[in-house]
Amino acid sequence: MVARCRDLTNENVNDLLKEFSIPYSHLKQFKEHLNETSKAKIAAKEDKLDTILWYYEDLQCSPVDDIISERLRDGEQITLPYGKLMERLLLCRMLREGESTTSTRYGRRGARNTTSNSSNQPAHPDKAKFYSDLLPVAQAQLEKIKLPLESPVAVIGDASGSMEVAIRTATILSSLLTAICSAKLNFFNDKVFEPAFVPKTLEDVLSLALITQADGSTANAAGLVPYYNAKEVIKTFVMVTDEEENANGTIADGSTTRFFELFMKYRAEIYPAKLVFISFLSHQHAQGQMYSQFVNANVPDVLQFKFNRERPDLTKIDNLIGLLSTGSSDSFDNSLDPLQVEFEQNGIESVITRLVEKQDENSMPMDVEMNKTTAAN
Repeated sequence: MVARCRDLTNENVNDLLKEFSIPYSHLKQFKEHLNETSKAKIAAKEDKLDTILWYYEDLQCSPVDDIISERLRDGEQITLPYGKLMERLLLCRMLREGESTTSTRYGRRGARNTTSNSSNQPAHPDKAKFYSDLLPVAQAQLEKIKLPLESPVAVIGDASGSMEVAIRTATILSSLLTAICSAKLNFFNDKVFEPAFVPKTLEDVLSLALITQADGSTANAAGLVPYYNAKEVIKTFVMVTDEEENANGTIADGSTTRFFELFMKYRAEIYPAKLVFISFLSHQHAQGQMYSQFVNANVPDVLQFKFNRERPDLTKIDNLIGLLSTGSSDSFDNSLDPLQVEFEQNGIESVITRLVEKQDENSMPMDVEMNKTTAAN
């Protein structure tokens, strides 16, 4: 077998697969030449279902969908990192809804309806038919995630025009944190607006990601205005944004303001809230104009997590959740690589449990541990 498989070519790959079970890692270079029979055999014989899901774009066809469904219904475990699992689910939803799945698939192109299709028949129900079997796996994992963010929590999502490429990833992050923390959620462009619905399940998260549009100018303060006007106590704000603030928010007395000034007023007049920036920036070493204001003013309890705006990567969700779970503002960037390795080896539930237990053992309350602003590396 080894000798025969050493001589794999575009012409003989399907014939050899009739005789032998060959790991997909040895077949990937021939993906354009695999027929449906070969794809189905790969899906049936590959040791880990994770591999089939990871390379689903290469193998997608109706027989493979049926095999994935069968393996899921037989109780086979999925050990993909949670962010990768979310990315796979988003891909499935987009295939079923007839959305583009090119390299810009996490962005938005063109207008969409602003009502959820989560309970309606998808445009292409024959695509990714295992979606309904995979969704409960991810939902069960989601329900095990607990974050020690001080409640009440409010998530403010940037849906301005400059977020077009990253809007789906940003919406998924906003919605996930809303579901995990039972948080309040709003979006903004030049003005604040409510989501089409409040996401409570993973299906809701994906549906909201497909219908939230990015357009207009960027008035980050607009997302904070409702809480300031109502004098509503929020203990942790999460701002999901590219930090390209270029417009003011207007408060009840008619005055206009930018986010930094309004947030400082909120802290002085209503509650000294913590602030987490989830920032979509042009490159890894960018700091972001808004976060820089807080760093320069030495404001405490302000954290930042970075995503690449041009290539927003859902697989980094695991790192984000892990770092939020530590309740620590120290050396975030230095923690990323070890956390990523641990997620891949042990899975998100095990890592989150360890981090929370470590926090309990150290008896370090989050409001003490997070008492300084972290400067970006």
